[in-house]
Amino acid sequence: MRVMIVFLALGLACSIAQADEVYRTVQPDGTVVFSDRPLSSASVRLSVSSRPSDPAAVDAEPNAAERSTVDRRTSPPADALATAREEQRALRAEACQKARQASEMYEMNPRLYESLPGGGRRYLTDEEIVQARLSARQAVADICDD
Repeated sequence: MRVMIVFLALGLACSIAQADEVYRTVQPDGTVVFSDRPLSSASVRLSVSSRPSDPAAVDAEPNAAERSTVDRRTSPPADALATAREEQRALRAEACQKARQASEMYEMNPRLYESLPGGGRRYLTDEEIVQARLSARQAVADICDD
């Protein structure tokens, strides 16, 4: 029993000691990764210090944590939101136009085919044509109709 307690205490001490080590790695694509061990020679060790919170201070101001989270977040300026919404509308309109063109092409052509890797064609069966037309109509309904 004592041996088990010693191993548990050692394991706890090791996990506490490792919790203070954090490595920051910037990957070739620019992604930043934080981990508990170095991922490459470019990993930089960061020192993290923490301490338990004061329960009296937390009880004294119950909404402080919530307010500080809201305060740290900055809402984007109104013009940035308007620009983002306009870009989203333009992308949606473009996707709608493409979906309508595809649907019209599926409806007008009596024979549909798929291109094969070697440059050949495989013509769709009647059932596959019906399914392709239904899918194209559904895409128009999903993208274009609000």
